[in-house]
Amino acid sequence: MKRIVTAAVVPLLVLTGGCATKTFVQEQTAPLADRIGGLEKRLNTMEAQVADLSKRPVVTPADLDAAKRENADARTQAQQAAQGAQKSAEAASAAATRAETAASKADAAATKAEGAAQQAEQSAGKSVKAFELQQKK
Repeated sequence: MKRIVTAAVVPLLVLTGGCATKTFVQEQTAPLADRIGGLEKRLNTMEAQVADLSKRPVVTPADLDAAKRENADARTQAQQAAQGAQKSAEAASAAATRAETAASKADAAATKAEGAAQQAEQSAGKSVKAFELQQKK
């Protein structure tokens, strides 16, 4: 009888001892559920980023090369324009210098002409006096 009770009680204890309670299962699965929720959020974020990337235009190496060529052409044109502007500025400076020199020469010539005109007036005055004296004699 003892054997029968032992044979009946032992399997019964084994079967009841192996069952988990509802709270135990919840305690064990709650961290996993939180972790899975976090992973799902990250996955959704990544899927949204991939969708945004797929909407962007595709840039090919040929497009990059074309952009580089355009950039180089623009840089060359800018350098040429700068050189042209520098040459124009130098030419304008030289022209201004020549104009100043010409103005100085014109001033000197005007001064000489004024002096010559004064001498001519003086000579004319002397000639008139000499003529009048000649007439009186």
